[in-house]
This record gives sequence, C-alpha cells and structure tokens, in this order.
Amino acid sequence: MKKFEIELKWASVYTAISIAWVYFEKYLGYHDEHVSSQAIFSFWLMIPQIMVYVLAIREKRERYYKGEITWQKAFISGVVLSAVIGGLSPAAIYIMAEFVTPEFFSNIVEVRAAQGIPREGLEQIYNLNSYISQAIFNNLGSGVFFSAIIALVLKNKNP
Repeated sequence: MKKFEIELKWASVYTAISIAWVYFEKYLGYHDEHVSSQAIFSFWLMIPQIMVYVLAIREKRERYYKGEITWQKAFISGVVLSAVIGGLSPAAIYIMAEFVTPEFFSNIVEVRAAQGIPREGLEQIYNLNSYISQAIFNNLGSGVFFSAIIALVLKNKNP
C-alpha cells in the first residue's frame, strides 16, 4: 500500500476538487436556470484535474523515485492514479446526485425535452447509474491520456 500512497492521496484531492466544483456549479446556477450550459462550464474543471495529475506524478518522481523517473514509471503512476480516481468517482457522483443537487437530473431532462429531444432517451442518459458509469470510464480514459502526455514532460531519465 505504501507503494501507491501518493496516488491515493492525489486521487482523494481530485475527488474533493470534483465535489467542490459541483457545489460551485450549483451556486452559479448551472444545475437549474443555466443547466443547458452545464456541460460547457464543466469543461473548465479539466484545468485543476490536469494539475492534480502533474502534481501527483511530480511528487512520485521526487519522493518515491528520488528525483529520477522514466516515462514508463511516470505513466504507470498516472494509470494507477486514474484507476483510483475511477474507483472513487461513484462516491462523488452519488454525493452530487443525493446531497448537493438532487434535482439536477430532472432539471436537465426537462430542458432537453423542451428542446425536442425524446424524454425516454434523456432519462436513459441523465440518471445516477448512467452518470456513475460515464464518470468511471471518462476518468479512466482521460486519465490514461493525460498520464501519457504528462509522463513525457516529467520524465528525466532514459530506461
């Protein structure tokens, strides 16, 4: 477990930032009157999320590998981070849907239905189970992608 202590720490930070972001979105009205623009506004969450990957892999390089890391080791650290984040994402989505903004799914379904999109399809997309699945796979996919790029930047030792 000590081997992945850094990834666990930063995955917790990532999850906390994601939950705080949901509160911020709700405060700004992106879960009710501006719900139709929520996806666009959520795009900006990628900036702090990418920073978490940079800081995590950099800390892994400095503390665990004593300042030298290959691309492969940095990438593996990022993939482990992605897996832990993916594992924590159901809890973050549950907190959003049950405690922060329980009306989010019904609000977005209503707005999209008013735009002429069939309600049945919307209800299949905008529900707790669907959002949890999307969060897991999006966090895994984007995390592996970001890890590969960040590992290229932060590597400082050839194998």
